[in-house]
Amino acid sequence: MRRQTTRFLAGILASVVLIVSGGETAYARGVQERVKPSAPAVSQDRVPEERTSGEAQEQDVSPARPETKQPAGGADVMAGTVEVLITAGVPVEKPQEFQVELRGAVSGSENKKAVLEPAAEGTLRAPQASARFSGLEAGAYELRVSGGGYVAYTQSLAVDGLAYRIQLYTGEAAVGTDAARPGLLARGDLNGDGKLDGGDTELLVNAIDAGQYREDCDLYGDGVLDLRDLNYLTRTMGNSVRATPELGIPLEAAGFQVSSGSIRSGTQEQFLRGESGLILAPSGGAAELEFDFSRYQKAPVMEEIRIGAPQKKEYAVTEGVVVIETADGGVAAASIRSGAFLSPAAAKEERFDIVPGKDGSVRIDLKGQIAVKKVTIRITKTGNADNLAEISSVEFVNDMESRIPEAEMNVPKNVAVKASSKAFTVSWDVQNNVTAYELQIVSEGKTDYRRTSSASMSIQQFLGDKLRNNVLYEVRVQSLNGEWKSGYSESVPAVPKPNGKPPAPDAVKVTGGYRSLDVRWKKMEDTDSYNLYYKEDGTEKYEKIAGIEGTYHQITGLKDSTRYQVYVTGTNELGEGPASLTASDKTISGLIPAKLPEYKLINTSKGEGKLSAHIASAVIGGGNVAMVDSPLDREENSALGAFDNNYNSYIDRQDWDYGGAYPGDGKGVTVELDQAFEIGMITLAQPMDVGDFAYAHIRYQDGNGKWQIVKDASISRKRSGGRNYYLIKWKEPVKTSRLQIGVGQRYGYYKVAVSEIRIHEYDSLEREILDLFADDLFLTLRDGVDQAVIDGLQARLDRPDPASGEYHPERNALQEELDAAKALLATEGLGGVVEVNPEITAQKDRGIAVGGLVARQPLGVSAAAGEQLVVYVGNPGMKSGEKTKLELVFTQQYAESGGLSQKVLLKVGRNEITVPRLSSTDVEKGGPLYVQYTGGDSKDRYAVRVSGGTAFPVLNVYRADASERTERIRAYVQELGDYVKGLSDSHSRNHASGEEEEVKGYAYSDRTCILNATDIVTDYMMLSVPASQVLAGLGEGGAGKLADSLEAMDEMMLLFYQHKGLTDSFAADTPDGIREKNHLPCQYLNIRYMRMFAGAFMYAAGDHIGIEWGSVPGLTGGVPVRSDDKGRYESGRYFGWGIAHEIGHQINQSAYAHAEVTNNYFSVLAQAKDTNESVRFQYPEVFKKVTSGTTGYAGNVFTQLGMYWQLHLAYDRGYNYKTYGTWQEIQDGLFFARVDRYARDTSSAPAPGGVKLELSGGRDQNLMRLASAAAGRDLSEFFAGWGMVPDSVTRSYMGQFEREERAVFYVDDAARVYEMTHGYQQGVAGKAAVASAEASADNTGRVTLTITPSAAPEMLQGYEITRIFTEWGEERREVAGFTRDTSFTDQAAYAANHVVTYEIRAVDKWMNRSEAYRAVPVKVRGSGRIDKDGWTVTTNMVSKDDVIPDATEELPCEKTAQSAIGRAVDGDYSTTYTGTASGEDPYILLAFNCMKEVSALNYTCDKDTPAGAFRIEISRDGETFEAVQEGTFVLGDQSARIHFTDENHRICTYDAAYVKLTAVGQKGKEISVTELDLYGPSGDNVEFSPQGIGRLSADYAYAGEDGNHVIPKDSIVFTGTYKGNPAYNVVVLYDEKGGIVGGTDSEGTLSAHQIILAPPLKDEEAMLGNVSEGIWIYWFEPAESVKEASLPERVRAELYRVDNALTNEGQRLVSDTVFVKVPDRLSSVTFE
Repeated sequence: MRRQTTRFLAGILASVVLIVSGGETAYARGVQERVKPSAPAVSQDRVPEERTSGEAQEQDVSPARPETKQPAGGADVMAGTVEVLITAGVPVEKPQEFQVELRGAVSGSENKKAVLEPAAEGTLRAPQASARFSGLEAGAYELRVSGGGYVAYTQSLAVDGLAYRIQLYTGEAAVGTDAARPGLLARGDLNGDGKLDGGDTELLVNAIDAGQYREDCDLYGDGVLDLRDLNYLTRTMGNSVRATPELGIPLEAAGFQVSSGSIRSGTQEQFLRGESGLILAPSGGAAELEFDFSRYQKAPVMEEIRIGAPQKKEYAVTEGVVVIETADGGVAAASIRSGAFLSPAAAKEERFDIVPGKDGSVRIDLKGQIAVKKVTIRITKTGNADNLAEISSVEFVNDMESRIPEAEMNVPKNVAVKASSKAFTVSWDVQNNVTAYELQIVSEGKTDYRRTSSASMSIQQFLGDKLRNNVLYEVRVQSLNGEWKSGYSESVPAVPKPNGKPPAPDAVKVTGGYRSLDVRWKKMEDTDSYNLYYKEDGTEKYEKIAGIEGTYHQITGLKDSTRYQVYVTGTNELGEGPASLTASDKTISGLIPAKLPEYKLINTSKGEGKLSAHIASAVIGGGNVAMVDSPLDREENSALGAFDNNYNSYIDRQDWDYGGAYPGDGKGVTVELDQAFEIGMITLAQPMDVGDFAYAHIRYQDGNGKWQIVKDASISRKRSGGRNYYLIKWKEPVKTSRLQIGVGQRYGYYKVAVSEIRIHEYDSLEREILDLFADDLFLTLRDGVDQAVIDGLQARLDRPDPASGEYHPERNALQEELDAAKALLATEGLGGVVEVNPEITAQKDRGIAVGGLVARQPLGVSAAAGEQLVVYVGNPGMKSGEKTKLELVFTQQYAESGGLSQKVLLKVGRNEITVPRLSSTDVEKGGPLYVQYTGGDSKDRYAVRVSGGTAFPVLNVYRADASERTERIRAYVQELGDYVKGLSDSHSRNHASGEEEEVKGYAYSDRTCILNATDIVTDYMMLSVPASQVLAGLGEGGAGKLADSLEAMDEMMLLFYQHKGLTDSFAADTPDGIREKNHLPCQYLNIRYMRMFAGAFMYAAGDHIGIEWGSVPGLTGGVPVRSDDKGRYESGRYFGWGIAHEIGHQINQSAYAHAEVTNNYFSVLAQAKDTNESVRFQYPEVFKKVTSGTTGYAGNVFTQLGMYWQLHLAYDRGYNYKTYGTWQEIQDGLFFARVDRYARDTSSAPAPGGVKLELSGGRDQNLMRLASAAAGRDLSEFFAGWGMVPDSVTRSYMGQFEREERAVFYVDDAARVYEMTHGYQQGVAGKAAVASAEASADNTGRVTLTITPSAAPEMLQGYEITRIFTEWGEERREVAGFTRDTSFTDQAAYAANHVVTYEIRAVDKWMNRSEAYRAVPVKVRGSGRIDKDGWTVTTNMVSKDDVIPDATEELPCEKTAQSAIGRAVDGDYSTTYTGTASGEDPYILLAFNCMKEVSALNYTCDKDTPAGAFRIEISRDGETFEAVQEGTFVLGDQSARIHFTDENHRICTYDAAYVKLTAVGQKGKEISVTELDLYGPSGDNVEFSPQGIGRLSADYAYAGEDGNHVIPKDSIVFTGTYKGNPAYNVVVLYDEKGGIVGGTDSEGTLSAHQIILAPPLKDEEAMLGNVSEGIWIYWFEPAESVKEASLPERVRAELYRVDNALTNEGQRLVSDTVFVKVPDRLSSVTFE
């Protein structure tokens, strides 16, 4: 069957070509074939209407030069040139090589090569290649062009001293025109016989039928073998079109010189051969070129001179003078200055026009053919500072005859961008005869696409993410009409800009240095630079450092050991933003030495700069280390300066570690004493306090000379006298005379510096005190410990060292241990022991793919930064000193997001720890402590106790049973109340008067005091928030309210986790592999009290959810939700939208997570009550998106959320609060439980066709695959509705499932409830459900459908409306919308002048579609009404209908007044705006946010308060307005149409971005507006004439009198009118079966004829343009044997437009008619 169809098409196309090639009628052209089996194949003859004088003669391909009188010149004769320019008329996939031969009768043969290369990506120009022959003597020449697969092109030329350019196209060229035309290079000689005939057709048809690609048969060059190639062959067969030579003057014939200035680039020789341009530098302010022809016998005749456009526009000529010296002695001059003509200073007053082009080209119109002796071009100004000029080419044109207009591509023009904050609006001129536009947006190497039917579009997202301010986005636009594309416009830049000053910088951190401060902060959005302010603590004035471009600055020249306060601001073009939080730190002193202990000191000082006692030698080893400023160290590697009591000399190691973390031979300081000592401690100091030594490694040489390691050495930072020092100690004494000391910095500091080292004798006091305890937690005394033992140790602790007079350096810590021993001895016991739960660990959650979880277990202690703590760790199976799988986590209370925590590894037993400083903010520093288990063994038993800090209340009900939970909550609430009451006193006692510098001196603030803390741990959540705010939230509710809220929190989390497919309940036989990947988290999420960064109300970070002070009480307000056994809501409430939103961020499945969209699924889940009103998005917006036909996401994140919610509604059959017992039940009951399961384990996903699930395509592709797997259906239609495009992998995976036939993108909550109530039914599936539907069109592009259902209305969800267009005889469908009402208004202005058949399908509550019902076709009337999408409307009137929305708990931001003026442009004629302006005349301003062509305004008012006198103004910029009409509204049928006019009262069309309507003289008067509509020009149109079908009564000559352009008598004719451009339009008739209406020629093939008649052209007109009402005639001649009886019953006309009148490229349907009945008996028709 396919072979028969192919051959039938071949016959149609071949017959058409014979008809086309048989005549030379003006404007004859065939219709370009598209890949359609019934493509139109008619010839077309066109002449201007009533312009038939003169004959259409065969054109001489070598026209003679015009005879022009001129005086004799020089003696030379001008040589000729021939240039062959080949243009690709079809795609070029691979280079095509042509041989170009020019053979002269005298000069012989010359050969050149020309190669067509594939077009560069993004270019709009067709590929071109050329060959040039110069220096040709006068005479006859034969041109021959040949190439692979092409029929050789030949042409005779008579060369006589001119330049002859031959343009050849590889696609179809215009034929039958009396104007200049290119020649045709015909491709398709498949059998190599040198011609195109039936043999080639046979080979091509066989290749198409075989279905195998052959490059030689790909005539269209698009990489596909199909009917397009057959169309190309049949249309070019026998069509040997010869080119009309374009005549000019050879450039190299001129005597050329640069008479002023110099050549910067290019050479004269290349320029004259047309191989390159010239870049000229001026001399004396000008550059001048001379072209002298005076040496020739006859001066060359010119009609126009063209200066080509420069490659760089800034090199274009903007000012200069052109002087023409004519052969008869005349001189004319004109100025180049923005196109303005200046009167020539010439004796004969000859004049000519200079027309600069937008691209920098210049056209010099000589107003006729003139013999020219000399041309001088003087350039005085260009577009660049150096005044460099680029002359890319100069062409002297001899003949300008042509009537074919430039190609109309409908490429969008005047593309403009209006940027705003994180958004921009793109606008462009409306293009006629297009149905849509495509935007291409490129940024940072990535590309996004959008489609719209409007001439503007607001862009807020790029590839699904929000736009970023100050980022460049390149935007291009192209027009679309079906498969046709215009090609993209030039790109325009879009850079969103902030609409306000920058936010306050976050995370300002200050670190003191030597007389300096290092200040760092977070990079902020919308910030160009930063200002830094600082001042000395206690002073008033801040110093300012402005214009910092990075996020770091070092302030130098400060005082020693002085605290400074610092803040930072951001700046942009709108000004300076608010200040950051104030941060502070002290500078480091280089003048104050550290105060090292002298307790039991061995190397006592002998004075500053002198070697201390007992030091025999000291050396340093390793690389990148040196001794600095030490007079004692003359020898290499000597390090005596570290033992000289001089802090100016020091060891400097340019690395973070010096044998502490990574020990080794030679790493560190090796010191030798003059004798052996029992050593127990080393202290050391830095020259300045930089960094933090965290690693120490000590070796010693034993009595046998062997090196041994001190295994239990520890290092801790101490502070004394305002300076830090470090203490290294170990338990047992080391007797030695030789030590190696290695230390290392904590990560983040780049070098090690040590200025002084002291070595101390061993003292057993510390060991003996610690040995009082029998366990690692120090909770039990050893046997034999009595009061005497404790008293003895107390006496020793209170006794100073007799040599130095100092007490033990750890006296305070040891005193705490003695006090603990005394308490235990008195049987008081010690509290604060925390049993570590080994189930709470990340190791157990590795398989479930849930983010945001933490394993931190609260210790109930808040500690200040810099505070010395002792943390005791016990484990019954481990020895003291062993490394544990526990980490101590420090946090900052009320921290910024990036400065929350730091951790350190713990060991069994006693851990001495200094709390690190995590913040520089000028508030109390420190916060709660946590321990986290990093192992995975449920049998691990760790306990932890903290000595130090301040205890606060903790509630832990993790996995507690009901009774235990209740008792713990009761006790906690009691403790919380007591604790909060004493907070202020506790602050005064522990902080204000304490010794810790980082909290000392701050007044009590409940928001910043680190004591105002509590932790609450539930099964799935930990709340780390201010204690006082929890108590405030509880109010009078107490323990009962807290119990309810915590139960609600865990309930909500359990609901969320079930929708992720997670549970701890499995069937008994469930494999371990399934349990490991689908269990509930062992860890929990953490909601914390945090500082908000700029613009945040809440946020989700990697390990916490941050909330502010005011949001904490809401955490105590949850109420458990009660529902029936089906999950139907009864009572209770979970938490606000925001909390669930942030939780969603944390637990989102990363394989398809879409920020700000998929996380909101959980917010809806927590609040939806199975009603349409309880979801956040609006279903009408959802239905609008899924029927829009647009690709990409919905513009609103809530609308986009509807896609995910609909999947839940379509496939889940329990009510929203339904939870399930086992994992197997969850998998059966919840759609997203299956989705997330397959995401966690792709091997578990179904593959019924053997195609396995892969998650490698990004979130959209992953979602489409996962959703189809979860539904067990191919969801291609659903996702297409939502604008998602599957790739090949996705199509392959989805395609193995049965296709989802239901229209699930129309489901809503109410429909699902209906189904669950009534059970699933087939409903209207495939049945008739629409009794009737009537369509009516108004003149504004609106079509209204009135639907009468035949099915029960209560079972119907709504109606799907589909538009059906007929193109090329085939139907094209697009969804118009979905309505729940029985009426539907289609805003179809874009389809103006097209016939639309509306198809209506009822959709029932089960999402089944009914049988289709078709309404009677209707033609959309193209009044030119402008679509209102993207408009902004404002007014100075106020109305009683203006509203201020109430703020809500979930939308707490203050609302602004919203004007009701939007009713004036809402397209709804049932709504009316009524308002009053008190201070001035009322006005309404319409802003399009783009340029539009406007020609009329329609004012509608259905109230009795219409506007009277009016003034209408337009503006391009919103500032300067021009009046286009004034008068008084006279309403007819409640509306008035006002056309815009110019100053001469002629109706005009204006380009405008704004239209302003003012009610003149009506200040204080009530004015009503129902609707405002604007109109512009409409597109092409075709209609049948009344009685336009019949039999011609007499011959009709439509062109000339030669008898070749006649419609014969008795021809069957069809005629009508059209609106369009006759150079680009063609009409085709179709019958009811979609076939072309035609006759049969002598060979039995289908044929038809047509002409399009244009109105008469005036003599001065050179181009055909658009006509408002022309005539078309379509006929069959008597010889074609068409019988009246064989005519179809009805016919319809289609009007097409093409882009290029030469090649027929870009053909698309622009208008059609409804079917017209063909008379049973044809009447006689006469044409006059």
